[in-house]
Amino acid sequence: MTTKAAEKTSLQIKRFINAPRDRVYHAWTDVRVGGKYRWDLINQEGEDMTVFGEYRELVPGKKIVFTWQWDDDDVWENRTSIVTVELSDRDGGTELLLKHEQLPSEESRDRHNEGWNSVLDRLEKFFSR
Repeated sequence: MTTKAAEKTSLQIKRFINAPRDRVYHAWTDVRVGGKYRWDLINQEGEDMTVFGEYRELVPGKKIVFTWQWDDDDVWENRTSIVTVELSDRDGGTELLLKHEQLPSEESRDRHNEGWNSVLDRLEKFFSR
């Protein structure tokens, strides 16, 4: 895959979370490298969806890397994308950088961008209580 093609199927979101890095890390996950996850979701159209993957790298309080693959979606057959979440101190809170790479298309990138922003909106609200 060329660099230009990779850029078209990747996304990056930077967000400030008004909480210490360790709290943001623990709110995100409590796992081990090699551990697997499965999330069953219902999308806005009311359809059941399942995403699954494996944790590849964990640096407590700083970094989480995991694979991401949708179940029951032909576009995702034999395809795995990578999500990286990096946390750093900023202004008494945490700067969160989320990268989601190797998505199957630009359309998928755009849908995931919307989904991840929704997740981060909820994370911000969680810490603003």
